[in-house]
Amino acid sequence: MRKQLPHIIIIALLAGFFGYLGYRDMVYDKSVVIAHKLASAEAGEQVSTDALNPGDVAKQQGYRRAAIALQEYQKNVYETPRGCNCGPEVDKYTEGLRAQWCTMFVSWVTKQAGAPFNDDQTGSWKLTNSRQLASYLEKHGTWYSAAEAQQKNLQPRVGDMVVFWRGDFEDNLGHATIVVNIDDADGTADLVGGNQKDHVALSQDFPWLHNYGLLGFGRPEKD
Repeated sequence: MRKQLPHIIIIALLAGFFGYLGYRDMVYDKSVVIAHKLASAEAGEQVSTDALNPGDVAKQQGYRRAAIALQEYQKNVYETPRGCNCGPEVDKYTEGLRAQWCTMFVSWVTKQAGAPFNDDQTGSWKLTNSRQLASYLEKHGTWYSAAEAQQKNLQPRVGDMVVFWRGDFEDNLGHATIVVNIDDADGTADLVGGNQKDHVALSQDFPWLHNYGLLGFGRPEKD
């Protein structure tokens, strides 16, 4: 029995560790904690923007975007039927356009926060492609490429948009998300994104900085 004890302890520790991971990813939902944190932060920024400091106003816009994105996640928005890129809630993001809708979700959130995008080609508030979003942020706001973020260990702000590419880099495919919380300085964050397995999803403690598909991050406001 004594010879088996170290093995039993190791097995118990491993079971506890993987049990915790399963609980965190499948059961624990930190959105309520994040919502309280956002409410406090946004209230503080509202006090500090009386002098209309551009940096403070930009932060307040970010908190608004994050709060709205998190509220949509908490509504449990799914495509209906699954896989159709449509549904009563999804259609408000897309205006009925049946296409990959992660960037349209980001566009809708930005509009609801009070400072919508303005597509250079169409004048619409709605951007439809994540690479288009990256180009828009680079031209009209603030954008940091993956290389710059990794070299300088940059952190996004709450309310920033993180863009990933997928497939082959040249395929012009990707995914756009909104930062709702920053926990650490190690390149992880909590992200809300639309069109993730057919719904609005919260990715908890996501290692965005070291993700192979990271394209970059930014915000519509200029620094």
